[in-house]
Amino acid sequence: MTEPLLRIDGLAVSYRTRHGRGLHGRRTAVEGVSLELGRGEVLALVGESGSGKTTIGQSVIGLLPEGGRVDAGSIELRLAGRPVDLAQLPPRAVRELRGRRIALVPQDPGTSLNPVQTIGASVAAPLRIHAGASAGLGGRDRIRRRVVELLDRVGLDDPERRAGQYPHELSGGMRQRALIAAAIALEPELIIADEPTSALDVTVQRRILDLLDELRAELGSSVLLITHDLAVAAERADRIAVLRGGALEEAGATRAVLQQPASAYTRELLADAPALADLAPRAARAPAAPLVEVAGLVHEYGRGADAFRAVDAVTFGIERGTTHALVGESGSGKTTIGRAVAALHAPTAGAIRIGGRDVVADRRDRGIRRLVQLVSQNPYASLDPRRTIAQTIGEPLRNWRPEEGGLRGTGPGGRAELARRVATALDQVALPADVAGRLPRELSGGQRQRVAIARALIIEPEVVVLDEAVSALDVTVQSQILDLLEALQRDLGLTYLFITHDLAVVRRIADTTTVLRRGEAVETGSAEQVLTAPQHDYTRALLEAVPAPEWLRAAQPDRAAAPGPSVRTAQPVRTAQPVRTAQEVA
Repeated sequence: MTEPLLRIDGLAVSYRTRHGRGLHGRRTAVEGVSLELGRGEVLALVGESGSGKTTIGQSVIGLLPEGGRVDAGSIELRLAGRPVDLAQLPPRAVRELRGRRIALVPQDPGTSLNPVQTIGASVAAPLRIHAGASAGLGGRDRIRRRVVELLDRVGLDDPERRAGQYPHELSGGMRQRALIAAAIALEPELIIADEPTSALDVTVQRRILDLLDELRAELGSSVLLITHDLAVAAERADRIAVLRGGALEEAGATRAVLQQPASAYTRELLADAPALADLAPRAARAPAAPLVEVAGLVHEYGRGADAFRAVDAVTFGIERGTTHALVGESGSGKTTIGRAVAALHAPTAGAIRIGGRDVVADRRDRGIRRLVQLVSQNPYASLDPRRTIAQTIGEPLRNWRPEEGGLRGTGPGGRAELARRVATALDQVALPADVAGRLPRELSGGQRQRVAIARALIIEPEVVVLDEAVSALDVTVQSQILDLLEALQRDLGLTYLFITHDLAVVRRIADTTTVLRRGEAVETGSAEQVLTAPQHDYTRALLEAVPAPEWLRAAQPDRAAAPGPSVRTAQPVRTAQPVRTAQEVA
């Protein structure tokens, strides 16, 4: 390894939590972790949600959430030829280093950029804060010119115009580039990239990672890359550290660790990574009458000359008991189509029929909700933080009168039946019964996604729209959720519309696929045909952008496709550590 820029030795971090009658205790999130990052290198931290990856990054940059503290160990950053222990510096000294010597690229550009501040103002923030300590940055005009230079440097077209726009006017990939521009504004020695591409489609992901590589080479910076995507780590990192439950499982050169992992946990992560599984796509079925029919769907936002056509004449069908995947980049129209199929908005033109019923005409009929349900991407945002899991899952039943198949206003007997139905729904998604009394913040990400699925299934729909339902989950939990969805489909005969930007997941779960680009369907067919013999250049470009180094593929054992477990025997998601993330500590 090159000269260490960052050396972490015996790091222990804990969070304050509440016990009983307002008494405070502490629970460990990171324990005894030691790592080194060389100058100009990329060190990837990988592991499940709650493994301590983000906590380590927050400790380095001094941004632990309220209640978090470094209990032991050192975090040495070499500055001007001598090591400085960041864990021992007063907060003001850490703030002086933040932005100038250490920078952060956060995970979610949608929430990390101030929605009432222009892109230019956000990128200029570190320049304004450190103007007095950095020569040549003083003065409004100089900062404005520097912002335009930075936006151009990260590849944003028409940077002067972009500087005057607001976050909602940019795509996800453009917002992520703006965050990178802010991070490199003062050319820091260390860049902490916390899941910088987890919510991005594969082509945008590749461009963002290429950009980070180019900037690292140009600036000589080191990158601490936090990711749950082993394929990304394998493709981009010089060294890798595998974390589990706040402890270090193993670390070393990326190829050495991933080609011959010493830890059983690392082998499990590799086995669960969809991009590394050479499973054959589901074979094409004999044609049958579709349960879901989408014909000539058009959806426009705005009116007149300013109207934007998000979906343009899209047509596909889904046979009963099968999964149809909508694939494409951000802005391709996937979610707009999914919400139209779920009867959550009316399209501008076209038809949607489920089982012969006109979804567009009957969109305001409550009965449509018994036919189709939606599971959204972010279960933490879609679950009411004040309601227990039992209240959340049972809510659809409480909204319906008995004659409609619900349990609203049925007295003590109805409450007992509601509790029974909720318990059955929890069992269906392989969650323990005691989850019913918990709040969403007390569950892991995978458990919350299972709750969202249970809520959708409790009124027994025929069709479920899954909008990026596994994109934000680590590979182990993602694999468990996909196993669950496959088992539920077999046992309950469900039909899925599966929206995703991850072609590796499509290979695992889809029967048929539509590839979208800028609102148009460029290719539709069986998953087997689309993934193994694509007809359109755009589909081929998506497949080529999937991160999966050949050396790592070659190191994996052959894995044949096999049916998943029955819903009744599915392994429940691994219980999260009691306090591992800022959300769970709050």
